[in-house]
Amino acid sequence: MKIKTANTILSSRGLKSELWVAFGLIVLSFLVFLGYLFPGVSSLFAAKTSLPVITTIVFFIMSISFAILIQIVYPIVTLSHEAKRIADGDFSHQVPVVTAAREDEIGDLSSALNQMTHRIKDNLEELKSLSQKTGSIKDEIDRKILVLSHLIEVSSLIAQNASLNQVLEFVINKSLESEMISLGCIILKDRETNKFQLQYLRGPKCEELVTRGIGRLEIKLGEGLLGKTMLQQDIFIYDSHTKVTPEVQDFSSLFDLKNAILSPIASKGNVFGLLIIGNEFDDFHFSSSEKELLQLISKQVSIAVLNDLLTREVEKLSAFDHLTGLYNNAYIHKKLDEAIKSAIGSQQPCSFLLLEIDQFEGYLKNAGHIEAENCLIKVSEVLRECLGIDDKAARFGDHAFAVILGGKNKREGIKFAEELKLKLETAFKAKRDPGKDLTCTIAVSETPIDGNTADELIHKAEEILKESLKRGGNRVAHKL
Repeated sequence: MKIKTANTILSSRGLKSELWVAFGLIVLSFLVFLGYLFPGVSSLFAAKTSLPVITTIVFFIMSISFAILIQIVYPIVTLSHEAKRIADGDFSHQVPVVTAAREDEIGDLSSALNQMTHRIKDNLEELKSLSQKTGSIKDEIDRKILVLSHLIEVSSLIAQNASLNQVLEFVINKSLESEMISLGCIILKDRETNKFQLQYLRGPKCEELVTRGIGRLEIKLGEGLLGKTMLQQDIFIYDSHTKVTPEVQDFSSLFDLKNAILSPIASKGNVFGLLIIGNEFDDFHFSSSEKELLQLISKQVSIAVLNDLLTREVEKLSAFDHLTGLYNNAYIHKKLDEAIKSAIGSQQPCSFLLLEIDQFEGYLKNAGHIEAENCLIKVSEVLRECLGIDDKAARFGDHAFAVILGGKNKREGIKFAEELKLKLETAFKAKRDPGKDLTCTIAVSETPIDGNTADELIHKAEEILKESLKRGGNRVAHKL
């Protein structure tokens, strides 16, 4: 739609008409001048006509023609100037309204140029808006790809049978890599006390929170925000859109967070703990994608916890002798290595006892398998009664047993062996063989006197035991 303004000279006739009029006026001025020079050409120019009059007439006609030409040329120059600025990328300028309102080709061209500029400006704004949306989408995709890579790494750790501690450390550290997260926390159920306790806490305010006693936090299912979230096994989001309740306020002041996501670590109805991440930003809101991603991470952690439980059960089954319930040979060997390293590190002694029941083959032949197994069970029961907190016992062979005495030297080990031998003889009397009472032989070795490794200590004890059995057994044997 064209803007209506006052038309200029001949502006409605078009450039072609304007040019013809200007050309005609110029020709007319020449004819007037020629008429003055040659008076007989026309009756309008008599000889009496003076030069000033003729000059005035010619000047007037030429002025009109030049005005028409300026009316044509000036808008073209203006249009060219504005077109150059627009071509240089300055879309804030437009052809002047007076020029664009002309009802000739220049007006049409100016209006078209203004419309084109307006469209380009609108398209650029739309492209800018799309670019911003694309940037936001790209950032969101980048975040999801990053989290997906973290999930893949967690899955890889689990597949490689990494320890639960490694998995949890990885999850917490990766969560804190996000600019939106300033605190990461994992609450897990303690296997021994069966209570939910704070296991991992990471963030700039970690030490301050520990000083305030957050590590002693007691969490019970169904009590408080933490307990209710675990009991309901549903994710809870606390941000600027959350209604503040007394429980939410208590949580916020306890962890010093303004925004947080609480995601239960659970599987098949079993609650293992709670994963918490949060920040201290004002007017912050977690997106639905962040909620979904944390749920995925929580599921990964629950898989890691389940895997750890299964691993421990398998280790337990593989570490214990099924008849006596004591450690088996392979496991006690591993534990002895650990005890020796600990003793060397703390500069404390460590003794190793190797016990064998004398003439057990004959007892097995005369009394039978059931009585022989009962005898082995009785030995394991007596061993458990004698063991201290740092001591460990194992079934070392068919009728041999081993004992690790952490923190005890050879003299203390000998005393322990003599007391153990006496208790076993008392127990054996209740399992009397028709021909002979059962006895035992115990060999005692100590690190570092008899060896600095498990193999050396065991080998030394086996040598001492073998020599004692050759001399009839039924004694506590050692080498100083």
